[in-house]
Amino acid sequence: MTERNYKLDEIAHQFSENILAVKGTLELMDASVTEDDLHDLLLKAMHRMDTIEKLSNDMLAALQSCLDKMGQMNK
Repeated sequence: MTERNYKLDEIAHQFSENILAVKGTLELMDASVTEDDLHDLLLKAMHRMDTIEKLSNDMLAALQSCLDKMGQMNK
């Protein structure tokens, strides 16, 4: 079970890291002065959001696996 806990901890860490990065990118966008800067920051934010979506799916799959294992143990 420690391997699953490690995987969930790693996903949660990456999730938090990406959320903070998106927040920072949005703050930079607010201070952006050129259209090119704004475009680059938007692309970075969109990439981070894609990563967050993937991490969410990974976390749900890992949680489902844990629930399945728990269900098998209760039988």
